[in-house]
Amino acid sequence: MTQNTVSIKLNDKEVKEFSDVMNALGWILKEINNEYVLNAFTSPNGSVATLYSSGKLVFQGGESFTEVISHIQGSRGENEFIQPHLGVDEVGKGDYFGPLIVVACYVNNEFADKLSYLGFDDSKKFTDKKIKELYNHVKDYPYYYPSIVHPSEYNDLVNKEGNVSILLAKQHSKCIEMGLEDLKNKNIPCESVVIDQFASSKSRILNELGELGRKVNVNQFHKGESDIAVAAASIIARGIFLEEFKKMNEEYGFSFPKGASDVINSGIEFVQKYGREELRKVAKVSFRTSQKIFALV
Repeated sequence: MTQNTVSIKLNDKEVKEFSDVMNALGWILKEINNEYVLNAFTSPNGSVATLYSSGKLVFQGGESFTEVISHIQGSRGENEFIQPHLGVDEVGKGDYFGPLIVVACYVNNEFADKLSYLGFDDSKKFTDKKIKELYNHVKDYPYYYPSIVHPSEYNDLVNKEGNVSILLAKQHSKCIEMGLEDLKNKNIPCESVVIDQFASSKSRILNELGELGRKVNVNQFHKGESDIAVAAASIIARGIFLEEFKKMNEEYGFSFPKGASDVINSGIEFVQKYGREELRKVAKVSFRTSQKIFALV
């Protein structure tokens, strides 16, 4: 394996934030007995990053260091105090194929710093590849609470509720209750929830809140991903969506398209191969797209 050696010079701000960034990226602190070395870290792949008192940072190993360097030099490091809270968002609502994923994610100041260093933002701004990378950094975090609504369940719930907004409100409430109950049991304070508003009326979610959800402050607004906890929920939900989408592709030996445009031909091909009833297991058949597919099969 080719060994790479890369050296860069850090400014005072980057030196101060170096350990936090490396911890956020999953690098492990290494004991170095050298008066000229401030910190040294090893990556999961065995590479070494050594920061000298001069501000010189040296990477050695068989991997590319472009990504980690961009985090070190581009870290926001705002360190603003935030009130610990849950953020809630959903992914898959507009995708014809695949599940609906709703996630509530608890964020305190420590986790907010990690998310900031990693560059978390609205999931719609990132490619699938970048989402997977960000999600892998936080997938083992214990304080997010997902609900995975597979297409067959989604279709049943839409028929039962008669309204997608009610379904979404109930799923949001479910994740909020899961989160608040878990945090309460672990004596972790959480007095507020931020939601990326999905309905024209704020009362839609308020009407569905459970016992614990009615005891906290619930803030809803459009473009909710500007809140760090909602951004975290958004990316985690997208990461889970991509995992579930991959499973569905593998189960059927089929390449399902994402989104809601350019899906009709794939829908026709799927129905011809597996039948109309099976479509309910992979697609949100309440979409008008289904009528177009069935008319053409």
